[in-house]
Amino acid sequence: MRASLRNPLCTAALLAAALLLAGCSNNPYSPGETEKPIQFRYMIGDLRTLDPSNSYTVNEAAVADVIYSSFYKYHYLKEDPYELVLNLGAEEPIREPFPVTETVDGKPVQKKGERWTFKIKSGLKFGDDPCFPGGKGREVTAADIAFAFRRMADPRLKPRPCPVLAFMQDKILGLDAYVKANREKKKANQPIDLRNGVEGLVLDPNDPYTLRVLLNQPYPQLRYLMAMHFTTPIPHEAIEKYNNSLTHYAVGCGPYVLKEYRRKRHILLEKNPNAPAELYPTDGDPGVAEAGLLKDAGKPLPLTDKIIFSFQKETITGWNLFMQGYLDSWTVRQENLRQVMTPAGEPTGEMKAKGIELRKAPQPSIRYFIFNMEDPVVGGYTPEKRKLRQAIALAINSRDFIDLHNMGQGIAAQGIIPPGLFGYDETYKNPYRQNDLTRAKQLLAEAGYPGGKDPKTGGPLTIYFEYIELGTTMIQFAGLLEKQVEALGLKLEARAWRDVVWQDKVDSGKFQMVEYGWVADYPDPENFVFLLYGPNERPGPNHSNYKNKEYDRLFEQMRAMDNTPERLELIRKMRAIETEDCPLVYTYHDEDLLVNHQWVSNINPHGVANDLLKYRRVDGPTRAALQREWNQPNFWPAIALAVFIIAGSIPAASVVRQRRHRKVRKEG
Repeated sequence: MRASLRNPLCTAALLAAALLLAGCSNNPYSPGETEKPIQFRYMIGDLRTLDPSNSYTVNEAAVADVIYSSFYKYHYLKEDPYELVLNLGAEEPIREPFPVTETVDGKPVQKKGERWTFKIKSGLKFGDDPCFPGGKGREVTAADIAFAFRRMADPRLKPRPCPVLAFMQDKILGLDAYVKANREKKKANQPIDLRNGVEGLVLDPNDPYTLRVLLNQPYPQLRYLMAMHFTTPIPHEAIEKYNNSLTHYAVGCGPYVLKEYRRKRHILLEKNPNAPAELYPTDGDPGVAEAGLLKDAGKPLPLTDKIIFSFQKETITGWNLFMQGYLDSWTVRQENLRQVMTPAGEPTGEMKAKGIELRKAPQPSIRYFIFNMEDPVVGGYTPEKRKLRQAIALAINSRDFIDLHNMGQGIAAQGIIPPGLFGYDETYKNPYRQNDLTRAKQLLAEAGYPGGKDPKTGGPLTIYFEYIELGTTMIQFAGLLEKQVEALGLKLEARAWRDVVWQDKVDSGKFQMVEYGWVADYPDPENFVFLLYGPNERPGPNHSNYKNKEYDRLFEQMRAMDNTPERLELIRKMRAIETEDCPLVYTYHDEDLLVNHQWVSNINPHGVANDLLKYRRVDGPTRAALQREWNQPNFWPAIALAVFIIAGSIPAASVVRQRRHRKVRKEG
């Protein structure tokens, strides 16, 4: 080997061979890996956290909800209506009246409270993890759920506080005092022991699998919260091992365990050998059998051994990987719409040729622009401040965003509650969502900015819009908004940020105007109208920090009610209040477009559930065969380069050979 490398021709030949081999495959995975029962997924950017106490985005939930299981889950094949079914729960909870005495203005006041009794299955185990003795997961008890409730009240949570703490803080007995005490301890740099009790979280001394939750008011939505990862069992050992941060760690009792998290590169999940027995559903809404969604009925979950999430910096990279067959599914984005769908709404020829399925997935969701109600320009509650926001709202045309940015996908929004939920009114017309430039200019003048001019500077009033840097998609989105707002004579300055920086700006209130989306945590109107509830201020879901006492009073009355005409009337009164204050500009209710390769089965987009990946099945051999077919190596560039190198090496080799063998003359 050493001798042959001295021959330039041989070296050139070896280089040519190496180039040929390098051109044989563009497969980004290890040889044979795509033939196995593994899901290959993608995400744009990175995740902020996998901590179940404060994870709150759709991408985070897609990972977290197959690692952490909760008392309830949603029936995968039922959405009309949505149906909660037991998951870790052994039996349906018992909900009964519970008298509560509270002190108001120094006097005892009797209130109608509730007592909920939750019983979980015995024999559940956490996934194996170094935080446990010997690395083996221990048994799950009701104390681990109580610990999760108390951890919501931990002011040390990073990168954000628990976003649903406000749902519970004013309802669970003793939780409000516990929250305030922990905040004072943090300020004083005193230790916080999350294993200390809260009055309304009662463990049964005779049954380690039973937890009673005492509420000072009726709260039917507690059932839904018991289906979210915030109330999943959390082992205190993990909190102690990982310094009170599960941002890049995850220790749950769900169908998968976290094996590897390499920031900005990938996440690897593997099937949890300790996972509770769980079966694919055997029934569903009408039509699920005809759609092929019951072929795996009764089979143990999950249906794949691993899930690999790769982080992509640019959508174009992820899209190319999908079209090459190296990603199983893709959520269609604006820049891919014309490649996926014809103007008639049908899959394109390229999609059909590859057997790619196009699926529309209506969501209980809302897209909207947010005004920072604490900003000195766009915030405030005076008539002039309201009119400025109303004028901008009238200039924003939802139809343009649906048609130009979303290729017709979406339903123009008039209010905050989406179709399919109690309180949605398809006949309602929001007076500030009708795209009326004449009225908008009139309101702008009444707000003190005639013709869009700022009286302080004499030039156009500048509105700052912050958005996530996601390539051409968001540049075009911001450009469309700029065009609409500047039709009033205002100036819109759009500024792009990395996703993590942008979210920090939203959570800390360092913005004037942003665009946001909300997908239902649970199928109840409370989960949307609470986006404007004062105590849910940021970093909670009320990102505008909207505060209206009458709205809050009506909300507190409405949330404890079942769906009755009386509840509907309260929702309408709340709508009238926030419509005039205009803290949000509603654009559209989203419809996701999903494309999936033919080797992926059991695709049923669910409007609320996030644990969908445990139901997916993949045909690895078919995937690998089609990848080879679609990615045939092109040898000609490598061959041409090899020939060029060899041909160019011949003269050089001749010169070297002559120099090596020539005789040296000595001068006499």
